[in-house]
Amino acid sequence: MFYIFQNKKTAPRWYIIAGLVFFVHYNISHLKSGFAEISESVEKLGWREIQFVDKKSNRFSRCGQGCIQVDSDSAVSMIQRSLKIDITEKKFLSWEWKLAAPPAPSDLARKGKDDRPLAVYVTFPFDYQNASMSERAMRPLLEFSYGSEAPGRVLSYIWASAESKGKVIESPFGGAQHKMIVKRNNRSRLGAWLEEKVNVVADYKDVFGGEPKSVSHILISSDTDDTLSFNTGFVKNMQFTPH
Repeated sequence: MFYIFQNKKTAPRWYIIAGLVFFVHYNISHLKSGFAEISESVEKLGWREIQFVDKKSNRFSRCGQGCIQVDSDSAVSMIQRSLKIDITEKKFLSWEWKLAAPPAPSDLARKGKDDRPLAVYVTFPFDYQNASMSERAMRPLLEFSYGSEAPGRVLSYIWASAESKGKVIESPFGGAQHKMIVKRNNRSRLGAWLEEKVNVVADYKDVFGGEPKSVSHILISSDTDDTLSFNTGFVKNMQFTPH
């Protein structure tokens, strides 16, 4: 068992995630550093914030043992932690999450319309043997700018608006390198903790083909800037387990 919210002092290089951000939201030039909107108690757990130029940031704070709260007001940003998980042994990721208000209408497949009030991301190391031609072609640029640890592919679990549960959507920014799986939507219960348990290896195989050997990072985000909406989300008890 590996708890994501373990109280362990770490110092991950947040900018390694720039490769992920390139896939997820905007191009590399929109990335900026800064931790103004992440509380010290969250940072002490090893989380680092990723912000975007000309975008208001979410506010991340601790809401109890193993719990992170994200307040998003026409904003977008994410927090990330570096991990070293043998995904062949610990295939399952579980967590609980809660949303305070209904998601604003959005469309995950459209640039500029793809808001989501809450999401959990898993990134994977670059796998040259199973990478596509376009992934191989882009890799030298990412490694030159952000180092060899920049992630290769991204799998995200989304609390969406109207999309059906279980639907798989390519990121309008990341395309085939970033796949989104809808876990909750505007028909899901609000104001109550909802449990999730996903087989990361099986999901990876379904959407990308092949099987991952390890996990690089995990992230939490909220995106409300396109819809100019406000929401509060909570995530707790994230852990990788064998069963």
